[in-house]
Amino acid sequence: MAVRNKVSFWEMFRELPGRTAVASVVPVLLGVAQLVNGYLHGVPVTHTGAFAVVMAAAAVVVTRYHLVAFHRAKLQRSVFGDRGPVSDD
Repeated sequence: MAVRNKVSFWEMFRELPGRTAVASVVPVLLGVAQLVNGYLHGVPVTHTGAFAVVMAAAAVVVTRYHLVAFHRAKLQRSVFGDRGPVSDD
């Protein structure tokens, strides 16, 4: 019943591609799109750049959270099987 201590991003992406893409890829693409949009419309790069940096930071934080939740779920499956933890309720 040995489980590795770390899970990889690609392992999570294979099992949960939708959630991983929304949490990790979409915010970065949105930041890049905003940079391009700002450049095309003459908006100062400080405004759009700040938005892009915040979106990238948010993607990192949310992705790390999802990696931890994925690792926890995987650990629970290895310990309890597919039935999940049994409660006393």
